[in-house]
Amino acid sequence: MRTLPNYLAKTARAVLLGTALTLAGGTVIAGVGGQPVAAASASTADAQAVYNQFRKYVSNPASLAQARKYLMNHISKVGSWYGTVMTLQLENAQKAGLERFSEKLYTDAVQKALMDAQINNDMTYTEIQKRVKAPAVRKLMEEIWEKGYKLETSEGMYYSVMHYEGFKVFKPYISKDIAAYIDIMATESNKPSTFDAGIVITWDELIGRAAIMSDYVQDYPKSNRTAAIRNEMSYTVPLVLLGSDNTPAYDYDTNELDPELRRAYDHALMEGPGDNKVLNILAKLVTLLDAAGDKKTPAVESYLDQVVKQYTEL
Repeated sequence: MRTLPNYLAKTARAVLLGTALTLAGGTVIAGVGGQPVAAASASTADAQAVYNQFRKYVSNPASLAQARKYLMNHISKVGSWYGTVMTLQLENAQKAGLERFSEKLYTDAVQKALMDAQINNDMTYTEIQKRVKAPAVRKLMEEIWEKGYKLETSEGMYYSVMHYEGFKVFKPYISKDIAAYIDIMATESNKPSTFDAGIVITWDELIGRAAIMSDYVQDYPKSNRTAAIRNEMSYTVPLVLLGSDNTPAYDYDTNELDPELRRAYDHALMEGPGDNKVLNILAKLVTLLDAAGDKKTPAVESYLDQVVKQYTEL
């Protein structure tokens, strides 16, 4: 694929955010050279005041929705350093509260109301609100939206997940590495690569996502979210190489490579692998597959096992 915004061109490395990114603590810790990076046109005192108020909201799970709304209304006033710190703190808070909030959805009454309304993953928040009739469940749907989550369903169960598309509103006010991180996470959040143990995007898209993640960890080795992208790669790269239970890369009986996946490998390598680690892995794999007649021979299997371990044994 590799058609996402061209934000992964070589750029200056991102600012280290340090311990200010944790949910504990109070004032912002200094950045490079002992001082925060220039905060656009905002004064340091004004930015600190906005940050302090945001901290009061984001530190309390009960005011998560208020923290998100406050950040949306004030991030333009603080400059990129504070904006980046607060955006990451909001993500931390949302992830920390996700499981606790999801428990509200697991009651029989809520699940039945959503099922009766025939809610599916393609519906917008507005469409869901139009379909759901029970006032209590409608209020719960509103809470999902306000907290920055979204509703999804799989295998007959409704649950909430992170809504990374909602973070894109912060991109003009944060560092390049975190803006790129948001784009990567939103791509998967908007259109998950798997569903019910099957790959539900094209092989081209899947390879493109893995390659873009590989660019990210190379371009931003010291970003606060590099570890998170590496974690995403521990799932995505094995899919590119082995497929999934219901969408295997190699036929279970004949060990033959899916012809469409072979085409996708070749397409991804048309302009050469460059310095992208994932594409270089594919380049070597294709050479082995050429010699093996596109079958998973012992040599191919040994190479696949070696590579997958690099990404799964972190």
